[in-house]
Amino acid sequence: MVRKIRIFPDPILREVCEEVDIKNPGEEFFSLVEDLIDTMFAYDGLGLSAPQIGVKKRVFVVNMGELTGKKGEVKVIVNPEIIYHEGEEVREEGCLSFPDLYYEIKRPYLCTLKGYELRGKELFPVEITATGLYARVLMHETDHLNGVLFIDYIEPKERVRVLREWKKKTKSGSYT
Repeated sequence: MVRKIRIFPDPILREVCEEVDIKNPGEEFFSLVEDLIDTMFAYDGLGLSAPQIGVKKRVFVVNMGELTGKKGEVKVIVNPEIIYHEGEEVREEGCLSFPDLYYEIKRPYLCTLKGYELRGKELFPVEITATGLYARVLMHETDHLNGVLFIDYIEPKERVRVLREWKKKTKSGSYT
């Protein structure tokens, strides 16, 4: 089911999410994953985290089709933690919780994520090392689960200016 995306400044976007019970995720979890996938595709997203649809759980989905060219391929990451990063890259970044806002953001070029990947109905431990856009997506979505937003990487005075312009452009800064 396609769900409504939470738009900044919705308070859930600033909350730290709870871990998923790996041993017994429950049917609610699998339903959440289906909704994340449906919603990500409906909004043409590269990734989507649970708090963006109003759920405080440590899970996100990545549209691997956009990264690999294999249309429809999705990776579901659960209880992620970035355990290593290096390098530096500046690249335009956006977020479904900030419609029509894009900004050049500096992030590490490489990261290693440790967590679980959902395959079918089973969760498998994974350690993913990624570079470039894939690394950026993993870091962006993991940030969401920690209440961190991509705008937090913008220098404070500039962030105020950017958000003011965005709110004007969107009339109130909130979409439905």
